[in-house]
Amino acid sequence: MPEKKARPRRPARPGATAAPRRTGRPRSTGQTVEGDAVDGILAAASTLFGQHGVDGTTMSRIATEAGLRQPSLYYYFRRKEELIAALVARANVVPLHLARALLAGEGSTAAQLHRFVHEDVVALCRLPFDINEVHRIAARDPEGFAEYWSERNQLQRLIARMVRSGCREGAFRPVDAHLTALTVLGTDEGVQNWFRVGPRLRTDPIGLAVADLVVGGLLIRADDLADVRKESATLVVPAGPDFR
Repeated sequence: MPEKKARPRRPARPGATAAPRRTGRPRSTGQTVEGDAVDGILAAASTLFGQHGVDGTTMSRIATEAGLRQPSLYYYFRRKEELIAALVARANVVPLHLARALLAGEGSTAAQLHRFVHEDVVALCRLPFDINEVHRIAARDPEGFAEYWSERNQLQRLIARMVRSGCREGAFRPVDAHLTALTVLGTDEGVQNWFRVGPRLRTDPIGLAVADLVVGGLLIRADDLADVRKESATLVVPAGPDFR
């Protein structure tokens, strides 16, 4: 009987109370790890994933980058998939916080969606690793990445909620909210494909341009886009988590 895969460990949510991780594993330099070594491991892994891809990065290489002996790395993460799951879990909290905060705040739905797309694209461009490569890995292991897909589905539903609301308000053309939400997320994530390999343009103008394209394509009255863009910039979004 094949051995059942271990589920990736779930990192603590920002602000959540979690049992402290074990500390005291020696670094390769001979120093003792002080505090939670997981942040350093994830930072090292994300850097290497961005430089060499997930498949091109070994656990031994991650251990070296993090300044740990390889057995010490396995003390925190038993396999590379656990590291990937921990990274994408941290990346997920950023758009989820943004979408929830916008929906709970003031402003028109068109402005809320515009602001979401703008900031989501900026956050994705700043990710040190390829989110699309991670998606392919997660798709091959739906059980191990079940929590990741659950959160992504939550995000999709929040975007679909914005789309339906915009249609009810008479701002958006009648569209399939589910399909539109998938397209919005796919568009945001697709920008990372060319941003990572092309000339390094500034992220904020990229996010604004994509938001104009997405919301402009949904508006019944195209001339409303200028007002939507202005309103979007004035929306107050409480500070939330940031990917590190």
